[in-house]
Amino acid sequence: MDEEFKNAAMTMFGYTAEQAAGLSAKQQAIIKGSPARRGYKMIMEVVSAENCAYKPKIGDRYVTTGSGKLLPEECTFPICLWALAPMLPISYVVYDRLSHGLDPNGHLYDHMKCADTGVGCGGLGEVAFKVRCEPV
Repeated sequence: MDEEFKNAAMTMFGYTAEQAAGLSAKQQAIIKGSPARRGYKMIMEVVSAENCAYKPKIGDRYVTTGSGKLLPEECTFPICLWALAPMLPISYVVYDRLSHGLDPNGHLYDHMKCADTGVGCGGLGEVAFKVRCEPV
């Protein structure tokens, strides 16, 4: 590990010199993938909704950075943990693809539903989202 990278990791994450020196090759690759992730946003757009108390409209969306930071100022759907929680697995796929310089839209699963099961299954409502990435 070169000294410049070690110092950058210490500054970015607050690592001690010992922690930075002990980073595995995998951890270093994750950190080195940051520029690619900064070049994209992940968009989770409502494609269907039924009985949701937040009254989402088709096209409402959540927006995050390629590293998963929610950008509330760009979101048009209210912050809802039941809607965001199922996005976590796909965000890891996007994060991984960007870290490896791959197309973040090349993943197989590009639709997710909120965690509410819908009124027919004992829940209250249901919202489905299409997930895609866009360059910043």
